[in-house]
Amino acid sequence: MAPIWPFRKKSSGSKKSSKIEDNIVVEYEREVRSEKKEENDRSHLTNKTFIDAMELLSDNSE
Repeated sequence: MAPIWPFRKKSSGSKKSSKIEDNIVVEYEREVRSEKKEENDRSHLTNKTFIDAMELLSDNSE
């Protein structure tokens, strides 16, 4: 006849506690970009491939 509870109870030995490690904080520096340069750069509007793509995607049929 099988025992009533087939699983063994784990022994309650002393728990091993690990050392608490300090969290390592990594700091990064972010380079500052000039936003004025990006706003004034409109050279892509005169690019031939851009103009051709806009003609293909435009709704105006000419």
